[in-house]
Order: sequence, then C-alpha cells, then structure tokens
Amino acid sequence: MDVLIHICCGICILEPLRDLRGEGHDVLGVWVNPNIEPAAEHDRRLDALGTVVRVEGLPLVRLDAPEFSPPAAEPSDERCGYCYRLRLLPTARLAAESGAAFTTTLLFSRHQRHELIKSVAEQVAAETGAEFLYRDWRPLFARGQSRARRLGIYRQRYCGCLPSLDARLKE
Repeated sequence: MDVLIHICCGICILEPLRDLRGEGHDVLGVWVNPNIEPAAEHDRRLDALGTVVRVEGLPLVRLDAPEFSPPAAEPSDERCGYCYRLRLLPTARLAAESGAAFTTTLLFSRHQRHELIKSVAEQVAAETGAEFLYRDWRPLFARGQSRARRLGIYRQRYCGCLPSLDARLKE
C-alpha cells in the first residue's frame, strides 16, 4: 500500500478513493472512529462502509484508538481537533511503519473543519514521520452524495459526536 486513508464513513470514501486510484495509488482503507456515538450509529456507518469495501474492492484494516474522552462538551476547535487527532494518529503510525503516506476522508466533507484537519494531520505527520498526502476533495462532495444515493449507501446527518447530533436535532 502506498496510501492509507482514514475513513470516517462509507459515503466519504467514494470519490477520494476514485481520485487516489486515478492518480495511480494503491490504497488501504483505515477504520478508526471511536468518537462516533451512539454505538448504533457507529455500527451503521461501519456497515455502510462494508458496502463500499465490497463494491470497490477496497482493502480495509480496523485500528484501535485510545478511549474517547473529549475535552469539551460542545463542538469547538479544541474538541474537533482532539477527535481528528484521535483518528489520524493511529493511521499515521501505521503509515510510518509501512512506509506509506496517509490522508483522510474528513477532507471530503464540506461540513468538517478543513483547515483544522489539515493542521492536525500535519502535526501528526511531523510526530510520526509519515507523509501526509493533502487533498481538498470538497469539490467532489455533490458527486459523492449522488453516487452514494445510487448505491443506497447510508448518508448520516452529523459528524459523529453527541454534541454534533444535539446541534443537528436543534436545527
């Protein structure tokens, strides 16, 4: 594998995977998302990813992460940065061990804190010695959403943490 991609959900891997493969990369998917709550939501997203894994022939590894205990109750740079790091650090460590670069599907969503993701990934890359492969996949967002609908892949309505779910329910 020459690129490990952290995957947050099934819908968000579709277009980044197509893009990376189009660039000639050999891609390994990485699932490490202890912050997706409640457990039923975590399982639903993992099941949706299973559909993509089968359809796209994507190899996938599941990694453990430290116990999830965020620093604040509301979404903020501090809380979101903690969650990004929690997922990217194990991915980067595996990339460093295998001599691969790493990236994340979090860079696909128009709803995530793009610059914060990039900053955290760069910090993790410096700590681990892994190369961070930066891509801005947000322009592919609508195409990914459409493709997910055609494939019948679950499309979630919040990032995964309970405060983001609460905020979504209040909209």
